[in-house]
Amino acid sequence: WYQRRVRSCDPQTLPRAISHLSSFRYQTSEFSMDTIWENIIWFCEVLQGDNVAFLVLLTISFPAALFMKYLGSPASKQMFSIILALLQTWLICKGDIIIPILLSILSYIALQIIPKRLIGRITFHLTFSFLLIFKLLVFSEIFIPSYMTDAVVLLMVLRIVSYGYDYQLDKVFEDDNKDLKPSEACSLFDFMGYCFCFVGYWTGPFYNYRTYHKMLHSKTLIRSSKLALWHMRPMLVLLPLHLLQNALIPLDYTMEDEFLERPFVYKFLYQFLGFWTFKVKFYGGWIMAEGICIACNLGTEEHDDGTVDYSSIINIDIFNTEIQWELANCVRAWNKSVQRWMKTYVYDTTALPKSVRTDFVFGISAFWHGVRPGYYLTFLSAPPMIKLQQKVGNLSREYRINHPAAEMMYRVVNWW
Repeated sequence: WYQRRVRSCDPQTLPRAISHLSSFRYQTSEFSMDTIWENIIWFCEVLQGDNVAFLVLLTISFPAALFMKYLGSPASKQMFSIILALLQTWLICKGDIIIPILLSILSYIALQIIPKRLIGRITFHLTFSFLLIFKLLVFSEIFIPSYMTDAVVLLMVLRIVSYGYDYQLDKVFEDDNKDLKPSEACSLFDFMGYCFCFVGYWTGPFYNYRTYHKMLHSKTLIRSSKLALWHMRPMLVLLPLHLLQNALIPLDYTMEDEFLERPFVYKFLYQFLGFWTFKVKFYGGWIMAEGICIACNLGTEEHDDGTVDYSSIINIDIFNTEIQWELANCVRAWNKSVQRWMKTYVYDTTALPKSVRTDFVFGISAFWHGVRPGYYLTFLSAPPMIKLQQKVGNLSREYRINHPAAEMMYRVVNWW
């Protein structure tokens, strides 16, 4: 199936590249421009187009983050960041660039006219209404954007909503901003700089305007290049692992009629392993994005003993995501910055009773992802499973304490 899919892309060139999947017998004397080009084609086909763009964007952003750190004024940092983000968006998303530009400008106009006491909630409703229209157009195939456009819009919505609530609660800056008008607290240039800051623009992590403003105006330059590279060392394993998994367990195969005819056990195990392929891609993207944040001193703080704290921009805890046997702890370890956003701007701001707030947050998370039924089936099934697991855990705790074997079996079953 994989050979058929790749051959369909270019029947004249790619069949020879396919042979490299099963044989890597290269002699130095055999290398030429043709063989190098064949290997580039093979590499791109194994990664797939969106994944190539994903990797290239993050790779370019790392040296750009190091360069931006040494630019003098906050305005020059903002200008550099905006230009780079818009250039990347135009190269990857083409005409779709108008969508994030429109979202950011309309949001800024709304911030100027909404009463301060309502600015957080109304900003939330307006941006999520924009997101709903965007998702419905995509779902109905009236408009088909690139995969990366969707990611940009999702993350920009988080930034805009957070700014609205932070301005309402006087938390935009470290100093008090009670007497500042919206245009005084943040000009259009500043707001566009925040929305189009290339750091975290494609993958996250989410950070609020206060963190962004502190990075722009910080006069302390932390020597972070080595720290960032050390933080990204898991990529040495994650990238080749993703390449191997994507070649052996391509997720696109689950959309084929041939896959639907397979036995249930085969389909179950294939999707189980395929989802791990999906997770490894996000592990790598988030690890690189965290390294980019460290490189430009975003969300970093140096202590008196010389250690650097960058916990505020950590987005993934791979160990606990894979090992945790309690679903609640596993969920907290995944996409941590968005979890914090949901906690701060959804859970803490809703007037609903605490007994249903968790269900509401998971519902908003599903809505944020899209309108397809699978999102709601996935996210809304988590709260009852978490509550059931906690209930069973409380009822069986005494027995498990006295029987270590039962405790081990309980954890293994819950992990699976």
